Amino acid sequence: MNRTDDVSPLNDQPGPTENTDPSATGDAPFVAKLVEPAAVDGAAASLAVETAVRTGSPFRVDPTDLETPSEPVKKLTLSGEAAYGEYGPFLYTAMGASSAAVVVLVFAALGTWWFPAGGALVAVLGTVLSIIGLFSRRRFRYAAIGTLPLHMVLFVLSYARSLV
Repeated sequence: MNRTDDVSPLNDQPGPTENTDPSATGDAPFVAKLVEPAAVDGAAASLAVETAVRTGSPFRVDPTDLETPSEPVKKLTLSGEAAYGEYGPFLYTAMGASSAAVVVLVFAALGTWWFPAGGALVAVLGTVLSIIGLFSRRRFRYAAIGTLPLHMVLFVLSYARSLV
């Protein structure tokens, strides 16, 4: 015989910590009352004052002796380019502009041959990207220095072809 009525949580008897009279609590919210340690008996108040509350992991073991290093730690210096984390947002923008100038160079060359007016506009875009790329570091700056005159030459060629 399978009787679920006895197992239902609605039919359970209240436990020792539960209130047997639901009308005693009513609909009012429960409000906690804060008690000062001095208002408690003397033993509990002295215990609350003496022990500090430990924060952090309960599994942490406190070191037995803490010694300050006698020699300052040497900072690692990088040779060549700095790490990418040291660049600011404008330097990342300059690096991206320099890379984009290399890609736009292909479209400017195709535009000069196929559609000169569009090639002139793309060459101007590449010139602006190359100028922004001049503010980047090392290899990106070299790429910007290399693409800047190429974009200028493609602009002049496109402009001359579009006039004819």
